[in-house]
Amino acid sequence: MIVTTVIGGRRERRKWARESLTDAFVAFLEASWAHSDVVRYTPDEQPLNVDTAQAFYAEMRSQLTRLRLLASEAVLEAGEDLLRCQRAAQEAQPGPARQEALITAARSRRLVVAAAKREMGLP
Repeated sequence: MIVTTVIGGRRERRKWARESLTDAFVAFLEASWAHSDVVRYTPDEQPLNVDTAQAFYAEMRSQLTRLRLLASEAVLEAGEDLLRCQRAAQEAQPGPARQEALITAARSRRLVVAAAKREMGLP
């Protein structure tokens, strides 16, 4: 009975950690895409909606904190790089500079997805 309880407890902790990790990855990436959308779709003649962009950026930071508790250093490095890229896209001047920053953020996002898949043992 004790062995079953211990094994069951370990299994539940692993399940919880995997589900929490998945939730954090998904929330981090969703906030990144939403942030890029806000930055991308700001017409040149209108100012960037900084409050909305900041809200998505703050969500990314919050999820990155969760990932610090659950993921490897490689995942954290990829996530931190994406966070920096998102900030650069937000701060870039509208036009070609912003488009290039968004392309860089998209590349960085793909690296986060790859790192997440490795972390979770997915193909």
